[in-house]
Amino acid sequence: MSKKKLLAMVLSLGGLILLTSCQMRIQLGKSTETTEKTTEASTATEASSEELEETTEATEEMINTLEATEEVTNDTDVMEESTEEAQSGKPVSEVMDMDAGTVLSGEDLEGIDIDELFSSEPISDKVFDRMDGVSFGKDCTTKRKNLRYLRVLHRGFDGETHIGEIVCNKEIAKDLLYIFRQLYQEEYPIEKILLVDEYGGDDELSMEDNNTSCFNFRPVAGTGRLSQHAYGRAIDINPLYNPYITSDGFVPVNAGDYVDRSAENPYKIDRNDLCYQLFDERGFTWGGSWNSVKDYQHFQKKE
Repeated sequence: MSKKKLLAMVLSLGGLILLTSCQMRIQLGKSTETTEKTTEASTATEASSEELEETTEATEEMINTLEATEEVTNDTDVMEESTEEAQSGKPVSEVMDMDAGTVLSGEDLEGIDIDELFSSEPISDKVFDRMDGVSFGKDCTTKRKNLRYLRVLHRGFDGETHIGEIVCNKEIAKDLLYIFRQLYQEEYPIEKILLVDEYGGDDELSMEDNNTSCFNFRPVAGTGRLSQHAYGRAIDINPLYNPYITSDGFVPVNAGDYVDRSAENPYKIDRNDLCYQLFDERGFTWGGSWNSVKDYQHFQKKE
């Protein structure tokens, strides 16, 4: 074989070896790159797993914190509810069971809807036992079923809240509840609101004690004609300070200082008075507007 052919063969074999070496290096490079990527991916996966575990732990801590906060909040709510119950004063039912004339404190009324203390109901046996043979005489022609027992609040002359009671005709029960609710809201002073039965049914004794009252089966004073009080359709307000005046005199007998209606009188009812305006608004007639006599305490609403 010539030297030229041998040299050519060597060069060809060297080129092949070089080419093969290059290919192997390239393949090895690719493998290494793949391995590195796989390693990086694995490392990233491990990092992600660690981050996920950390996130999960943080989430669990947040949940635990929220649950603990909720428990504290619930405990706080229970404590607040207990505190509110403790500060809510007496139940409405307990106040309603108190005797008329009772003075209520701010603590008694705390948490109570005042409107619930203005109520109307048929005459119960308990109330009728007080009336029977007194304001509801044996000759009474007004039917018990046509009467209503009212509980109201009023501002006494002492500025305190008092419990009042009224027996009236069922036809004016709503009117009276509305009027006395407004009077109380505006702090209009009324000394007493008790059934006339507390005075043995004696109208004059009730007036002398400045008691505001409504139903009493009796005639008009000095006549044989039934009063509107006998039907439960009339009410007298602060009667001592707003007397019944005729040409012969006045009642109650201790009202002499209040007969002159031009004189100063802190409890005087006239056309500028809130009491007059409320009764007039609800269709009542005022005795102070009569001609032959003047009954400044008296408001009535006929059928």
